[in-house]
Amino acid sequence: MATIDPVTYVVADAHTARLLRHEGPALHTIRHIATTEQFATTIAATLNHGVTDGTISRFVLAAPGHLLHAIRADLTAAAQDRLILAVSKELAQLPDHELIDHFDIPATGWP
Repeated sequence: MATIDPVTYVVADAHTARLLRHEGPALHTIRHIATTEQFATTIAATLNHGVTDGTISRFVLAAPGHLLHAIRADLTAAAQDRLILAVSKELAQLPDHELIDHFDIPATGWP
């Protein structure tokens, strides 16, 4: 299935994180990040690496406020520049097909 939106969507909570892409009519998980002791740092490192290697061109980040703050604190300047939107909301437990309703897709900049 072709990706129609180059933006990576990241949803996280205290127990799980998923990276998703907009393919066809819905968002689909492309990667899971396992919970670690330094979970926010692990998520930020994944995003930093994706920006550096070019697999993440832009991204939206959704997480509860405390986790969102911790992730953003560990993002590199390059990754911060690629962050389109930060959503302080608990969305990680929703199935992929329900997530699209929680993002303002036009705000991500694709036609």
